[in-house]
Amino acid sequence: MKRIILPAALLVAAATPFIANAAAPAKTMSLDAVEKRVAALGVRAHEFEVKGAAVKVEGRDAQNREVELLLDRRTGEVLDRRFDD
Repeated sequence: MKRIILPAALLVAAATPFIANAAAPAKTMSLDAVEKRVAALGVRAHEFEVKGAAVKVEGRDAQNREVELLLDRRTGEVLDRRFDD
């Protein structure tokens, strides 16, 4: 019985740091960083709405069209882009 418990205990102890790192939340961008990211995409933002790990941004693009963007706050990736008529 001791032969089975010891390897299992060592396996759990070795895996613990990896499990802890996997559970750590990803760092999110500040609203200033989001605003800079949106400006780099050519959008003048006038409203932000944080939705968990995403942020909805309303603004105007270079052609002065009303646009809504949904960005991932961890990566800055544009998840959705919609134009209002």
